[in-house]
Amino acid sequence: MTNKTADALHDVFISPSEADGDFDNANANVVDGLFAIARGLHAIARSITVLGNADASSPMGALENLSMELKNGLLLIASSMESVSASIDAMGMDSS
Repeated sequence: MTNKTADALHDVFISPSEADGDFDNANANVVDGLFAIARGLHAIARSITVLGNADASSPMGALENLSMELKNGLLLIASSMESVSASIDAMGMDSS
């Protein structure tokens, strides 16, 4: 590999912007683009994680959390209905 090729590859894959934190640097290159994409994907993933959870980070996303709460609520309703049914049976009343 010639020095010109090595220098060109160095210039493409080494980012002065990432090294010094100056993201407005006019010398942006492929690395800056890849880091920008990675930062964007990280922000999307974080937003999906906290979506609908009042910004509380949890291993469950909003849909998983919602379905878990629905399940818990429906189980409480079912339990209450069973209690009412047992009370009616215990009193000897006909529920029809």
